Amino acid sequence: MTRKLILDLDTGIDDTLAIAYALASEQADDVRLIGITGTYGNVTVETGMRNALAVTDLLGHPEVSVYPGLDRPSTAPENFRYSPSAGTRRIHGDNGIGDVEIPDSNRSVETESAVDFIIDAVKTYGKDLVYVPTGPMTNIGILLAVRPDLKKKIKEFSIMGG
Repeated sequence: MTRKLILDLDTGIDDTLAIAYALASEQADDVRLIGITGTYGNVTVETGMRNALAVTDLLGHPEVSVYPGLDRPSTAPENFRYSPSAGTRRIHGDNGIGDVEIPDSNRSVETESAVDFIIDAVKTYGKDLVYVPTGPMTNIGILLAVRPDLKKKIKEFSIMGG
């Protein structure tokens, strides 16, 4: 059975490669990327979601939806505005993808939140779902805070970041 994959990304250079690897794995019937959830880290959540939409379009997969996650640490006040560090910008560039310019997508980010999308995916795919956060784990943190009963229903977590 093909596993279902959610990538939780702060779409920078490394995350762009993760998207490419995931989409290439689909051709081997190993995994199917069902969505990307946005977070902050390499870039702001807005820039990361823009990058995820643009990269999936560039790679010929406009069917992959992107869902907005929290734009700051969950313990930060609502008016906190995250900004990548100088070191992060030095590695990933100001746009997160090495300052390479790729066309914006004609698509928009989904209106459903990242957490609601993950909850729906867990209910739908259960033990066939693989969740891969590559940056701050705010989205899964919120999910586990509001729905701790779901933690044993996801097949696996594969953590690159944190």
